[in-house]
Amino acid sequence: MIKTALVVNAFLPYTHIWIYRQIIDSNINTELVLCQKRENEQEFPFENIIQSGSNSFWVRYVKNRLWFLYKNFEPALPRYSYNIFRKALIEQNIQLVHAHFGIAGAQFLPLCEELNIPLLVTFHGFDISSAPQRWPAYRTALKKLFEKCRLLITISNEMADRLEGIGCDRGKIRISYLGVPLENFPFVDRSNRTGPVRFLHAGRLTAKKGVPYLVRAFDRAFPEPEVALLDIVGDGEEKELVEETIKIENPKNPVIMHGRVSAQQLLKLRESADVFVLNCRKDSAGTMEGLPISTLEAAATGLPAISTYHAGIPESIKDGKTGYLVPENDQVAFAEAMRKMLNRERCQKMGKEARVFMEEKFDLVKCNQVLRNIYDEAHHLHRARGN
Repeated sequence: MIKTALVVNAFLPYTHIWIYRQIIDSNINTELVLCQKRENEQEFPFENIIQSGSNSFWVRYVKNRLWFLYKNFEPALPRYSYNIFRKALIEQNIQLVHAHFGIAGAQFLPLCEELNIPLLVTFHGFDISSAPQRWPAYRTALKKLFEKCRLLITISNEMADRLEGIGCDRGKIRISYLGVPLENFPFVDRSNRTGPVRFLHAGRLTAKKGVPYLVRAFDRAFPEPEVALLDIVGDGEEKELVEETIKIENPKNPVIMHGRVSAQQLLKLRESADVFVLNCRKDSAGTMEGLPISTLEAAATGLPAISTYHAGIPESIKDGKTGYLVPENDQVAFAEAMRKMLNRERCQKMGKEARVFMEEKFDLVKCNQVLRNIYDEAHHLHRARGN
């Protein structure tokens, strides 16, 4: 099997569990993780990790303060990080490097070229939406990635279109959906439920998630009391704005903010929910989603979903069959979709179809096999061209 090294900035934010699900699969054969810093070690144990430690608070602080200068420099590894990672790749005889996010890929391209190791890069969202717009030097670095890499990966067809739109040869792009371990997300029988319909949002409280607008749509949808409930799970920079929106709107039905919760707590909230909601949109900086894993995990348990025609989301929700999709920024349409979910028979039918759809398209075993095939193809192309 191909000995592979994974590259991420931090290993591993709790929101990036999908990376962990890939690398612990023995079929993928990730031998080594290279990162700037280590996070959540207990939740994501991995033995062979090389950490350069360069991404300190003060480094980030200086970059933010001097962004007007920094944006003119292409992403690059500090020399000491370059040497640490170079030594590890040589000593462990790594045959392929897989970087998550375009910025990490741009940083590692010179090192992989020096060591003649094929580089795969998976793009996830902001790295081909807002980042190229606000960082001119990164746009230049992307052109080099498009030229030098044999293959590049996106997590949806929509992202493949976007990648092609900013200059990548479509023939180099491969799609690798993020899978869900279905055995960890069993189907929940929600028949014979009564009382208020329970809606669940789970995701970071950040602008592209549109949570304040979700609260307003919920209030519009249910002007009468005791018919619905909205659970909001997650933390982020818009937490205070969401709290303020709840106070101002004062919905007739309860809106409960849970903050960040454990995986077990989230599992229980999914079980008690009737509908999953994710009100995504492009934010003011141009940042977009890729394909949120939260919608896939919810659907696996049999939750129908309401979301928007945004990024790769329409590839995970079949409008009218496993949930509803509405245009971005259309609170009236979102409210109308929520209102439709008062029909519990409709919810249950859509939820069953959602589970079947996950089994067909987003089962982790199948998705990881696709990724393994891409690894094999990249390695074969590298060798076939005399490298």
